[in-house]
Amino acid sequence: MSEVKDAVPRGFTRYYVLYLLSKNPMTGKEIIDAASSDPNLHWKPSPGLIYPMLGRLLDEGFIEEVEGKYKITDKGKGKLADYYKYQAGLIDRIAAIEELATKIADTNLLVTSEVIDSVTSGVSQLRQKVGPEVKLKRIKERYRDFLKSELDRINKELESEASSEQRDKSTSGN
Repeated sequence: MSEVKDAVPRGFTRYYVLYLLSKNPMTGKEIIDAASSDPNLHWKPSPGLIYPMLGRLLDEGFIEEVEGKYKITDKGKGKLADYYKYQAGLIDRIAAIEELATKIADTNLLVTSEVIDSVTSGVSQLRQKVGPEVKLKRIKERYRDFLKSELDRINKELESEASSEQRDKSTSGN
């Protein structure tokens, strides 16, 4: 279930509920059922998500409750219209980016191919030079060096503690 939850963009539920209610008034359960049965969503919102969302939408004046069903208000329709404008702007930006990427790819196809070939070749050569046994040897050497440094540090601490104890004994014995 976490995969599905992560696939739902933040803020989506708010606008999806407004969208559903713009079609016709619904209960919370009908909203959950509509989302669950939508073949394009692959998402089933929980009551723990929908009912608090409905409460916030009521508090903000985007929806109202009429005869046990939730209905979108004019303010909610305005909010939904703003979302559609924002969404259209994003779609236009994505299209512009796609067009630019296509132009760059068409213009630089040869350069791109050469770069990819060069990188692939370099990675292949690097893999040959730094094989698994070399990597394992380096890891072992680093671990050995780390252990040596820790042993040295511990020995120094012990020596320091021993000399401190020796000083304490000599000063308390006088």
